[in-house]
Amino acid sequence: MKTVIHLINITIDGKQGKIKPNTPLFSGEAEFDSVALLEFILRLEDTFSLRIPDEDLDPDIFSSPETIVAYLRTRLEQEHDQCTNLLPAS
Repeated sequence: MKTVIHLINITIDGKQGKIKPNTPLFSGEAEFDSVALLEFILRLEDTFSLRIPDEDLDPDIFSSPETIVAYLRTRLEQEHDQCTNLLPAS
């Protein structure tokens, strides 16, 4: 959660108030616009070494830090499972 909130603060230049886990990102404190969202997604991809597919660019996924963390957990588990399936059986 701390990393996601940190990336949000970097993206919005820390100009807004304190971002909390349930802070709405498209209204209120953060005020993400389409450019900020794109920057944030690129930061997420770099930080967590994953690619977010276009079909996952859903406003519900990126509505708050909580929803983003939930998405990242699922996505990272999927990537881990894919990598595990590529390993030869012992």
